[in-house]
Amino acid sequence: MPSTRRRFLKNGATFAAGAAAIGSRRAWGFPSPAAVVPPLSIFKYSEVQLLEGMLREQFDHNHDLFLHLDEDALLKPFRQREGMAAPGPDMGGWYDNADDFSPPEHFHAFIPGHSFGQYLSGLARAYAVTGNKPTQEKVHRLIRAFAETVGTSGKFYMDYHLPAYTYDKTSCGLIDAHEFAQCPDALDVHWRATQAVLPFLPQKALSRAEQRARPHKSVADTWDETYTLPENFFLAYQRSGKSQYRDLAVRFIEQDYFGPLAEGKNVLPGEHAYSHVNAFSSAMQSYLVLGDEKYLRAARNGLQMVQEQSYATGGWGPDEAFVEPGKGLLDASLGTTHASFETPCGAYGHFKITRYLLRVTRDSRYGDSMERVLYNTIAGANPILSDGTSFYYSDYNHDGSKVHYRDKWPCCSGTFPQLTADYGISSYYKSDDGIYVNLFVPSRVSWAQNNTQCTLTQRTEYPRRNATQFEFALSRPETFTMYIRIPEWAGAHTMVSVNGRAAGDSIEPGKFLALKREWKDHDRIELEIDMPLRLESIEEQSRDNVALMHGPVALFAVGDIPEGITRKNLLAAGPVSQSSSDWTTMTDKGALTLRPFSTIMSERYRLYNRVSG
Repeated sequence: MPSTRRRFLKNGATFAAGAAAIGSRRAWGFPSPAAVVPPLSIFKYSEVQLLEGMLREQFDHNHDLFLHLDEDALLKPFRQREGMAAPGPDMGGWYDNADDFSPPEHFHAFIPGHSFGQYLSGLARAYAVTGNKPTQEKVHRLIRAFAETVGTSGKFYMDYHLPAYTYDKTSCGLIDAHEFAQCPDALDVHWRATQAVLPFLPQKALSRAEQRARPHKSVADTWDETYTLPENFFLAYQRSGKSQYRDLAVRFIEQDYFGPLAEGKNVLPGEHAYSHVNAFSSAMQSYLVLGDEKYLRAARNGLQMVQEQSYATGGWGPDEAFVEPGKGLLDASLGTTHASFETPCGAYGHFKITRYLLRVTRDSRYGDSMERVLYNTIAGANPILSDGTSFYYSDYNHDGSKVHYRDKWPCCSGTFPQLTADYGISSYYKSDDGIYVNLFVPSRVSWAQNNTQCTLTQRTEYPRRNATQFEFALSRPETFTMYIRIPEWAGAHTMVSVNGRAAGDSIEPGKFLALKREWKDHDRIELEIDMPLRLESIEEQSRDNVALMHGPVALFAVGDIPEGITRKNLLAAGPVSQSSSDWTTMTDKGALTLRPFSTIMSERYRLYNRVSG
């Protein structure tokens, strides 16, 4: 039985002080300030706690799974490729070091050790959330053992398909281990790992077309993702103060991508979807560190272009690629692929870019976008199994189903634990004048406002129910503003009350509602969001192919789906009961049952229905 977070805390042994350092530690400079400071800042991981609910269950499952992974197995590809003794079992799947990779049929040993850094990152963030000492100890042990495999010759990357891809994930893990798990040697190891990979990187970021045009031994060599490197190089620069990281970040900014996006030119069609959305976060770090608004425009325009070709779930990228708009290709994908959205990876990238843009712009619609992806994609992902069997694609085919991916330990096994650790910091943001509530999830956030200790507890069953309650615990009365996201789709009957009295006469969907007052201990806020049913067509060219939406949630048709469904039928749907998440409606040919993605199990389903009327 998986351990719960309470068991982690209860069983955690006291951490042995002063983990042994590897060699002499480098004298790092002071962290470097960014050129742009966003008006909203992120809470510390420890300041936000998820309460009981499905998101907490996902986090606990991933934390427990990765805490108990065999450490020799995690380190085995690195030790093998360095010619060291490599005890322990093979992980299997993509992760192994072997010579039988043969795409497209055979993906065993595709990218040896590829997600090690992401597993480190997920554990470091989980430690920051929970304070669980065994988790911190594991991170420190893994860093020390990994350090022994990092040779300056870069032997690991010799004849390696995706050096930038794997290094970028390793970089993230080492940065997070230093920042969130207080690993004293992580930045030293990071610098050595950087020196090891540099001889195997090109002189600039290469598009996939440029990589295909170069001589290569395997088609996989053309799939590397150098254009995602700047985000973590800029983070390493800010955390360490080492100017060489800033120089490397600038070197790998893909100007041929961000330049056109900044000018509003859609260069997405045909590109690999997740990695090019992930690159938007590099654009945001370029903006924050360099202060050039071109990169902010590139990220904003790029995400808007993604949203314009997204499914009703918020997912995007059928067959991991963007389509050309205006040609009905998204609709066509419903009959040609079951690989509709690369879910943990895509959701992770989507959460990152919407966090960046929300912090900079304070535009609540980025929270709407994050919420849609949360409830319709990742919240319904099958859990990773202990042998690395993982959920990869959400399927929006006319005859869809939920299945695990065929190969063990794919890329999505790395982003899933990072994403679930980030649920808390995605839910609330700090500003000089108060706090922003972005996601409606059972949770508790604590912070100091003008030297007053404040705690806000949120209790909700959203989105199954439309009500959310907030209660303050304050050490003394304090005046500040509470900003609450009002979704753009919210109906006219949305209501907010403070201590039982109506408040917020200027509720405006698609904006944050500002409630400024002197808050006192035990003050309560109640939010009821009017959630009318609506239909969303898949594309302008296919207005009769629609998904039924209830608030942020897409409702999938399940079971025996009758023919001849009308718009009126769908808009007449209602809940089966208060205790069920199912909806039902009658058609001329019988009853139709609809269900959120998060509660679909092994049954077949359909997201879009062709309607008349």
